[in-house]
Amino acid sequence: MVPQPLSFPDVVTAGWSEAGIILPWQLWQRYGDTAVIDENWDAMQRWLAHVARGNPDHVWRNDRGLDLGDWLSVDAIKPDDETTPRILCATAYWAWCAELMARMAEATGRDADARRYHALRAAIGAAFAAEFVAADGSCGNGSQTSQILSLFMRLVPEDRRAPAAQILAADIRRRGMKLSTGFLGTPYLLDVLADAGLWEEVSGLLLQTGYPSWGYMPEQGATTMWERWNGDTGDLSMNSYNHYAFGAVVGFFYRRLAGIAPAAPGFRRIAVRPVWLPAVGRVAARFESPVGLIATATDGDANGLTRLTLTVPANTVVEVELLAREWREGGTPIDAHPDIRAFTRAGDLVRFEVGSGAYEFSILP
Repeated sequence: MVPQPLSFPDVVTAGWSEAGIILPWQLWQRYGDTAVIDENWDAMQRWLAHVARGNPDHVWRNDRGLDLGDWLSVDAIKPDDETTPRILCATAYWAWCAELMARMAEATGRDADARRYHALRAAIGAAFAAEFVAADGSCGNGSQTSQILSLFMRLVPEDRRAPAAQILAADIRRRGMKLSTGFLGTPYLLDVLADAGLWEEVSGLLLQTGYPSWGYMPEQGATTMWERWNGDTGDLSMNSYNHYAFGAVVGFFYRRLAGIAPAAPGFRRIAVRPVWLPAVGRVAARFESPVGLIATATDGDANGLTRLTLTVPANTVVEVELLAREWREGGTPIDAHPDIRAFTRAGDLVRFEVGSGAYEFSILP
């Protein structure tokens, strides 16, 4: 949704109107071309200026338009005090956009703007922590989305991040390994758990087939993602049967399970850091990036990953990260392989770089 607060103030809503900033950021990350930043810079600045004018204390209290909040979350049928606070959602997205603006300013040589947006992000972060983050790490009212947005957008002070993640995990377990998130919390749910090392909860959510879950939809015969978790029984007059929002989980499949992500804008440098979840099992992925096909396939056992096949496009470098085991490529130990560069060991991890080509990494049986 492109925000037009002066023409259509009623259609402004936090979590949607930020598309005017998040989309240029994502296009730059995927394609490596900063022209999209330059083309949209004035509009992006005007949007953040509009939010700031009505909220001088750096908490987004005013001018939130439709104020949909965590739209279609499982708790949305309950009274407002039991859903994720809309003011928390709005302020978190404001902080996130200020951070993206600072990074885009740095990438395009706008040094003064970069300093200004870093300062704005710091001010929002301090206000957010004071307003929403308790001493025990609970955020807002402790809902899943309250914890997720606060953690993903780095608004929880460092000494409270681990307890905040545990509060999220405890709520998932309390619900029988199920989520309760809506449009704003769902895209970041699994990444937040993964960053905290909560892999049991990640696996549980991925394999869940009861309502509400991603697996519930195909169990009911769906071949596309629904707009609502309960698209089969909810308000059928307001329900799309082919809707992206909850399908954002596919990004996690590529980033974490298949391990394919840009290490630099445009995929000239690629990060391959696959996660092996025994309960989930083998994963294979193909991604047609702007620089060519990137493909991975993984296999493993109860002890971890045992095989990674990798296809790397021309004129790129892949940064590989694996658990430290006796890895070989084509029968040659990776620390002695002529095509492997920058090999290092760091704790229980090995890191190295490879150029274009096809590789198969495996450990001795």
